[in-house]
Amino acid sequence: PSIRHKFNNVTELDIGGTIPKAKCWEKSQNCAASPFGEFVCKKKQSLTDLCPQNFEEGEIFLNSVRKKSTHQEQEAISSLLDLGFSSCVWDMVKNFSASGLTGLCPDEAYSSIQSACEDIRLLLLDPERFLYHDELNAAPGNSDHAKTPLRIPKNKLYGREKEISIISDSFCRVATTGVCEALLIRGWSGCGKSSLVATTFEPIRVAGGYVVSRKFEEISSVNPVWTVMAAFNDLCILIKERNSDEELLEIQDELIRVFGINLPKLVRVLPNAEDIFSPQASTLHLYRKVDSELTFKGLCFAIQCFMSVISAKSRPIMIFLDDLQWADNMALGLIHAALSDASKITGIFFVGGYRNNEIQEDHAIFSFIDNLESYQIGTTKLDLDGMEEQDVNMMISDALAVFPRNCRALSSALFQKTRGNPLFVIE
Repeated sequence: PSIRHKFNNVTELDIGGTIPKAKCWEKSQNCAASPFGEFVCKKKQSLTDLCPQNFEEGEIFLNSVRKKSTHQEQEAISSLLDLGFSSCVWDMVKNFSASGLTGLCPDEAYSSIQSACEDIRLLLLDPERFLYHDELNAAPGNSDHAKTPLRIPKNKLYGREKEISIISDSFCRVATTGVCEALLIRGWSGCGKSSLVATTFEPIRVAGGYVVSRKFEEISSVNPVWTVMAAFNDLCILIKERNSDEELLEIQDELIRVFGINLPKLVRVLPNAEDIFSPQASTLHLYRKVDSELTFKGLCFAIQCFMSVISAKSRPIMIFLDDLQWADNMALGLIHAALSDASKITGIFFVGGYRNNEIQEDHAIFSFIDNLESYQIGTTKLDLDGMEEQDVNMMISDALAVFPRNCRALSSALFQKTRGNPLFVIE
């Protein structure tokens, strides 16, 4: 191996044991001595260039140093782990101590004060992961280390700040102006569409928004239309839970006024809507027998009437429907009906996700997008690709609980094989 030597005016390296002291000094620009015999050298030459005739003796010397260093490292890590620190702390201490030994230090040793400061910053930002010892942090060389499960944080995204900002900004526009909007996210399976949208749920709830979420299934006995209806049915529960008795009374009176004698049809398609009404008000209307069959046109009209009462600028609603590639014309038509009645319906933010590599050119999603644009409904299209290599590196760092600089080689290999797809990286 190539060993770099930096010759100071007087430098002494005490190895101990039977290994003699090695003194190096600079007589001139290129004259030095070593325990392996005198030789003429230049700075930063390899050991084979310096003394090829004594290379075998040099290997014995360096192996002795490495064995002693390994033994000392094992003692050091045992002491640190006994104190409750993680192996990351031991790794950082080892790299600090090795940074001054240019010829003997490992590849992970700190090359600059900036890299050391970055590790210290990570210790402060996330002490649970890097600083404190637990049963998941096995010491290097421990057989249990291979059995340690991956520690990928739930609900944490990597490199999706821009996309999260787009979704948040779109919702804020709807909440501020009351104008309905749609946002469509397309990408391959496993790229994180569902996780991306789910990250925004809690902030939207905190901001006063109502969030409902459903997904279409590839193989299902249920008509895709009823997946959309299930989302509106879930909305009825939120209306009941998050409004006061006075507000519910106002909603109840308005629904009775809008639907009139057709109010039982609403309860027929949205059973949870019955909970919005007080027992006194529901006795007269809700249990009236529905004689006629409900057509798709009638279903769209019922949803439009319901949303005209429920939706409001002060009550913004986010509807997320995932896997639109399994939706049909009727399901997408029902969504369009809820968004297109701009004169009566306000404050609806629709978000849809679909796999663009699993749909044909004649899929209903394309006509759905065209209809939204023809009705001048603001539509944002978001393409979700794989993570960047530095984001993959951060995910691997989290999963293995090691400093990011120590897993760059592994992250690079995974990035090349998976193209940054989060699901494939985890697998």
